[in-house]
This record gives sequence, structure tokens and C-alpha cells, in this order.
Amino acid sequence: MNIIIAALSIFLLRLLDQTLGTLRLLYVNKGRPGLGAILGFVESAIWVVAISRVIQDLNDPLLIFGYALGFAAGTIVGSYIESSIAIGDVVVRIFTSETDESVKLSNELRDAGFGVTVINGEGMQGEVSILWCVTPRKKLKKVINLVEKVCPEAYLTTEPTSPTKLTGNRK
Repeated sequence: MNIIIAALSIFLLRLLDQTLGTLRLLYVNKGRPGLGAILGFVESAIWVVAISRVIQDLNDPLLIFGYALGFAAGTIVGSYIESSIAIGDVVVRIFTSETDESVKLSNELRDAGFGVTVINGEGMQGEVSILWCVTPRKKLKKVINLVEKVCPEAYLTTEPTSPTKLTGNRK
């Protein structure tokens, strides 16, 4: 019975430290290294405890299984949490061939509080409008819902942003 409790505790420790590791990377990549460092500190302390429990009895496959399963589960939980907190911004590009619809859509998005830049161009089959909208990831579904309501045949692409601040005087 003690070995099952040990395997379960190793699993839970690994679940927690791997979840924190996923979040740590997210925060560092999104320009918040201080929070990433704090999460890394806690993550590494938990890892040391978990691995020391496994090393105490390397001959028991149940402990190794608990360790590996905790790692896998922590990856899934960390990814789920990351998508739930949705840190950062995304660029939404909306392609439409109807000028009237692009004007209506850009007005709807602006009325909803989203910044929109409209670029007119020419595609393979004639004139197109490309609407660019940078929005927090948490609000992406709202943008998509507005597009589907106003311009259901529009084509959308999204990608994460990597904002760069310019410092000093621009000439």
C-alpha cells in the first residue's frame, strides 16, 4: 500500500511541476520573465522532491510509471490552463471580396471596441479587402462571431503577435 501512495504522490508532484513548467514558458515567451522565474523556482523545488522519491527506489516500476504519467498529465493540464488564461494578442486577418460587407464589418468591429485597419487590394478574381485586427486572445471568439454574423463567407487567418516597442526618436 505504501508503494501506491508513493506512486500517487510522485504523480501529483509531477503533475503540478509540469503544469507550472508549461505556464513558466508561456509567461517568459509573453514578456513576463519575473513571473516565469517565480514559477520556475517553485517548479524546480517540486521536481527535486519528486525525483528524489523515485530515486529512493529505482527498482519499482510503479514509481517510474507515476513519474512519467504525472509528466504527461501535467503537459495536458498546463496546455488547458494556458488556453484558458489566453495571454497575449493575436492578429486576425479577414479577407472579403465584397466592399460593402467589409465596410459594414469594419464598422461593427470598431463599434465593438476593436481596432481595424482596412487594406484594399486585388485578388485572383478581382477586388478584395483585408481587415487587420489585433486583439487579446481572450476576445478572439468575439471577433470571429462578429465576422460570422456580418460576413459569413469571409476567410479568416490568425497568428500570435510579437509586439516590438520602438524606443527613442524615429526619423
